[in-house]
Amino acid sequence: MDIDALRERRWILLPGTLCTSGIFEDFLDLVGVESDRRFPVVLKHLQIDDYISVLDQVMRPGAVVCGFSLGAIVAAHLADRLDASALVLFGLNPLSDDPDKARDRQIFAQAVKTEGGRAALQPRLPAIYGKTPARTTELLLTMADDTADLIEEQTALALNRPGAMGALAAARCPVRLLTGSEDKNAPFALAQAAAKVAADGLASELDGLGHYALAEDARLCHAALSGQSVQ
Repeated sequence: MDIDALRERRWILLPGTLCTSGIFEDFLDLVGVESDRRFPVVLKHLQIDDYISVLDQVMRPGAVVCGFSLGAIVAAHLADRLDASALVLFGLNPLSDDPDKARDRQIFAQAVKTEGGRAALQPRLPAIYGKTPARTTELLLTMADDTADLIEEQTALALNRPGAMGALAAARCPVRLLTGSEDKNAPFALAQAAAKVAADGLASELDGLGHYALAEDARLCHAALSGQSVQ
């Protein structure tokens, strides 16, 4: 993808569960997106359709919509309604939520409410990859504390999502999906399936990275999106 052509566009940012837009920071710095072109969306609503009006407020024709994990799920579900130049989705699971995960999600949400984001997330973090795992872990735990008050809404959003394949099939812009090869939360096969249904879809596997690839190695994410190799 010609990232240079997207640098001057507005970027709409949808972070994941217990994440702030800080998850995108290193990546967008490499892309060269200025701070005044970054427009974060807070995931504080219960249903996918609640985000239609939210995105209407920040979208402009030709904007880039960039989502991570739960934020990627929201973007994918609305792919057929977005007048975007590209959808860039990290760690996407395009399917409806597995009912077997409901109890664990609810237990986690309760732990966040009673213990705080950092304390609840720390023992539940998946393996962290990249060259600076300690830095990545601290970023994730800090963001979890900063967004702990959103956990009920984000849990409901994850549980209630219907599945995004239909919307992706009707997307009117390129859809680029990037997933770590070690991502157990949203395995690469799901990104491949999503890319296959999109008219202009492409999935890239980020070698040696996990679910938090954006924070683990922004250089590799940038290189994969732009079709370059990392030196």
